[in-house]
Amino acid sequence: MQCCRGATPQIGRKKNVVFEKVLADLEALNINRHRPMLVVDVDEVIVGLAAHLGEFAKTRGFVLRLTGYQLDGALKHKDGSTASTEEFRAVFTEFFEKETVRQRAYPDAPEVLRRLANHVQIVILTNVPPYAKAARAENLRSYGIDYPLVVNHGGKGKALAWLAGQTSKPVAFIDDSPTQISSAAKHAPDVCRLHYVGDCDLRGLLGPLPDADHAPENWLEIEGIIHQVFGLKAAEPVKD
Repeated sequence: MQCCRGATPQIGRKKNVVFEKVLADLEALNINRHRPMLVVDVDEVIVGLAAHLGEFAKTRGFVLRLTGYQLDGALKHKDGSTASTEEFRAVFTEFFEKETVRQRAYPDAPEVLRRLANHVQIVILTNVPPYAKAARAENLRSYGIDYPLVVNHGGKGKALAWLAGQTSKPVAFIDDSPTQISSAAKHAPDVCRLHYVGDCDLRGLLGPLPDADHAPENWLEIEGIIHQVFGLKAAEPVKD
């Protein structure tokens, strides 16, 4: 989802400075040039965010009311007035500090990723706040999702372009954010783009995205699309 401005810490003032930090993490990955790659977002793709954040907000005296696919302006006081940017930032930060490790996986996500890992290399590309990186990794590991994790900042297109350049095989990307799907289309047009929102109610806030190649509605559908896109056979995992 789109986050309230100022809620997520940024590294440096210039975009190239931000990407240099991400690039250092990308270069640390052990990538197999002869293996297809699946790049996966986390919030609202592997695990839920909005519903969980709404539950947490209530414990802090707020209500989360989403009228569009963004968090900006969605946090309300009980009288209906909009929370200030400072109040949102405080709730947002506390949520990721305390609740990231408890975020709930969407049905079939761990199992599908586990099966796909027999065929492809998986990279987790998340815009989680850097201070919550360890908690995010722990949360994913609790579901058996233990793949290389890179914390991105801003648009993911440049990171995707770099990743795609490291393998001679096809690359696919799954994200819930229209902005990230468009970023991928701009910077890594050859990467297959799957727009997936795990929360059915949130999915209804968005129409079809022109920059998305596929719009699956569940993880079993994602599995079928990835097999089709990569030309995979279930009985023949890709060898290293």
